[in-house]
Amino acid sequence: MQRRGDLERAGLLIESLARHWRDSKPFRLLIVAPRADVSLLRTSLPRFSNIDVDVRSESDFFPAFSRFYAMTGWYRQQMVKLHIPAMLGFGGYLTLDSDVCCVGDFDARTFVENGRALSRWEPKHHHDWWQSAAAIVGVPYDARAHGLSVTPNILHGDLAAQSLAHFRKGPVDAMTSLSLRVLRNLGSIAWTEYSLYTSVAELKGNLFDYHIHWDPSYFHDTQLFSEHTCVWGADDFERLVKLPGGTDPGGKFIIVQSHARIPLERVRDYCLSFAG
Repeated sequence: MQRRGDLERAGLLIESLARHWRDSKPFRLLIVAPRADVSLLRTSLPRFSNIDVDVRSESDFFPAFSRFYAMTGWYRQQMVKLHIPAMLGFGGYLTLDSDVCCVGDFDARTFVENGRALSRWEPKHHHDWWQSAAAIVGVPYDARAHGLSVTPNILHGDLAAQSLAHFRKGPVDAMTSLSLRVLRNLGSIAWTEYSLYTSVAELKGNLFDYHIHWDPSYFHDTQLFSEHTCVWGADDFERLVKLPGGTDPGGKFIIVQSHARIPLERVRDYCLSFAG
């Protein structure tokens, strides 16, 4: 594993999903890892009857000669979240990192309304990567608009495939095209997978065929993510652990930032203290 504690945090994520998944069918969790980590993950992660964990190697999806392996870890993770769901023909899918915890009950229909996803949004003016992504994609940048925010979020395989197809140039595949752009932008965050996904869908005019508009999403009774109960640092944590047990977290998922260096058992107690 690349960061100390990632394995344990992934285990806590799985435990939290098992606690709050309320569907009749198991939750399908696909974990994609470097080949060297696959065996450890398969033997070490906890197992629950309602969570179907499938650990796969990056090499199952990216051939040895792919430019994917020339990318840094940040961009490799982005390509995993776009390329593999497109390759496997996913419909709607939920993206999760190891520092995410589930704190509220949900099922397969919780984040779907009239066939479209209740996803997580952010104002574009908050991050420079939106203007950069717009320029790369070739769509006008509007600082007043909003785009899909980072993990955790809900995307769709059709739009993930569309995002990558936009960067295919004849015999040059999307991975090669994007990796060359990464090299030209070393030292800066040229985009996120979500900004590429949003920008290409804006260009094609089909973003809101798959996602509920940001205006109603911000005020919907169902929230994918709770900002105010996330932990970004040790000070946050000491304040938040004083919340009464069974408190409504305000969303189904939170982030407990791994860089806060809070002992995992304390993180676990906090994440499992919320009412479903």
